[in-house]
Amino acid sequence: MSKPNSNRLEGSQEGFSVIELLAVTALIGILSALTLPPMMAQRRLLRSAGISREIVAQLRYARQMAMSQRQSFTLQYDNVNKQILVIDHNASGLGVLTDANYPNNPGSAVVSTLRLATGGLVGSEITYGIPTGLPTAALADGVSRTNLTGGVINITFQPDGSVVDVNGNPLDRALFIYNSQAAKETATAISVVGSAGRVKLWRYKSSGNQYAE
Repeated sequence: MSKPNSNRLEGSQEGFSVIELLAVTALIGILSALTLPPMMAQRRLLRSAGISREIVAQLRYARQMAMSQRQSFTLQYDNVNKQILVIDHNASGLGVLTDANYPNNPGSAVVSTLRLATGGLVGSEITYGIPTGLPTAALADGVSRTNLTGGVINITFQPDGSVVDVNGNPLDRALFIYNSQAAKETATAISVVGSAGRVKLWRYKSSGNQYAE
């Protein structure tokens, strides 16, 4: 008589194990559903913040190369393909800027390519401009947003580190970028003061409603 009872006990224990397994699996699913979106959002914010730092690094690299090699280097922000190119013109002077093929002058070569849509960040989220509701005035260094021309912006450093126009006058430039999924949290700006070629990184601060270094 004891043996049948033992079988029923074992069967009962096995049944509880399956139920417990299902309960644990369901719990894991629920926890994943609750924690995954915040994790993805945090990753998006971190990656978006990293983009501006990488652009600043590429700008400073282009300026350093121009000064060390005594020739013109251009950083091109390509908003269509969401990438940054650094172009070595293998030449210097205003002729580089007035060439009909600028910035793809004869003899020029791309020495660095930085793709912005990496690390889980979707290219369509990377937005050029200033989010609605944020200040549109010039930055604290007096540099205003530079408009895209044909979907790109070219910033050419001269051998002395400056950025000038075709007439040799200092040319200030400023890139404004944010993630469309978290606009205010990721709004940044990068300015280049033409006279010296100094590069600055700015982040939007909601507390003061301004872009600050």
